[in-house]
Amino acid sequence: MKTLIKNVQLVYPGHPRHKKSFSILTDGKKVLGLSGDEKQAKKVVDGKGMYLLPGLVDVQCHSGEPGFEDKEDLHSLTRAARAGGFTDLFILPSTNPVIDSKSAVSYITKASGLNGVMMHALGAISKDLKGEELSEMYDMFRAGARGFTDGKHPINDVNMMKRALHYVMNFRGIVFSFPNDERLAPGGMVNESPANTSLGLKSTPVLAEELMLNRDIYLLRYADSRMHVATISSEGSVKLLAQAKKEKLDITAGVGLANLLFNEDVLNSFDTNYKTNPPLRSEKDRKALLKGLKAGTIDMIVTDHTPEVIENKDVEFDQAHNGMTMLETALAAYQTTLSDELDIDTFVQAICLQPRARFSLEMPSLEEGSAFQFTLFDPQKEWVYDVNSKHSKAANNPYLGQKLQGKVIEIG
Repeated sequence: MKTLIKNVQLVYPGHPRHKKSFSILTDGKKVLGLSGDEKQAKKVVDGKGMYLLPGLVDVQCHSGEPGFEDKEDLHSLTRAARAGGFTDLFILPSTNPVIDSKSAVSYITKASGLNGVMMHALGAISKDLKGEELSEMYDMFRAGARGFTDGKHPINDVNMMKRALHYVMNFRGIVFSFPNDERLAPGGMVNESPANTSLGLKSTPVLAEELMLNRDIYLLRYADSRMHVATISSEGSVKLLAQAKKEKLDITAGVGLANLLFNEDVLNSFDTNYKTNPPLRSEKDRKALLKGLKAGTIDMIVTDHTPEVIENKDVEFDQAHNGMTMLETALAAYQTTLSDELDIDTFVQAICLQPRARFSLEMPSLEEGSAFQFTLFDPQKEWVYDVNSKHSKAANNPYLGQKLQGKVIEIG
């Protein structure tokens, strides 16, 4: 349907129209024109007070399909992404079968475009995520893999990580690091802190993250390769990254949206939706992560969308699986909780533009005939995220049943 969006403000740092109001005609797939002629449109949206953003990109997203469709399938995943304003998703390899071959990459690539959402496979570093043998990374790269990661399975073998960093240099690939030395925190569930001692739960010290991150930065320097740090959660990790970037190493890093929205205090409720990996840290760490984003030390925000069946969440905290869903509520959560601490320009850079720049995705263009890769967002509209409004199969979202401010407006 031809839709005219009038008087909308573009939020696109670096674009000539950034922070300017204009009108745009679209059919939801292409930009049909930059004019305000209502006669050309079947639907007119008054965009006054709304933002037009480049489509959001999540470079760390779990999909149930293939293998765990009871958690999420590609149809529900892409519907949730579209409802949240995401145009691109990077799918982690922790599926069944694991994305560790060109055929597994092709499965995701062939489904790309479903519900208007592009999906990009991330190939496994090691076969079957076991950390024992390198996967066929070059074959996966040729099939379309955007990077290589073992997801939430840290590469404990230092030689394995070194070999992976050396190997991808043959084709300028990017290796992901998930810094968490599990040997320092076997079974850890919450941040190691005085505040969490009374909870009686096994803890994960920041040392487990920072030690592994320091190791991987050292290996990156040695191999002169390319690395993306999937998620960091501590003040110390921000400092390590700042030093690595000062040395001009080819490194970028992400932070989970949950670690920006919440601190460890919410764990007093024992709500398993707040059980994440990495865990929620102290308020000091949360503030340091925000500061790192503003300084450009942290490059990207990821939703770390992790759908789970109710049987894995509606249990005792120590038995519950990690993770929360966040695709549908990312923008609303930002507007409701973070907008006073993090300006919209920085947020857009981190969740729209920097992922595209790092992983060589085309930047959205506001030209007649170009793809319409934009999100219309009303920062004032209030809505309730509940079973009637959600699209994900999963319900492990801490905002479920709550009123949020800021809504993605469907167009086309």
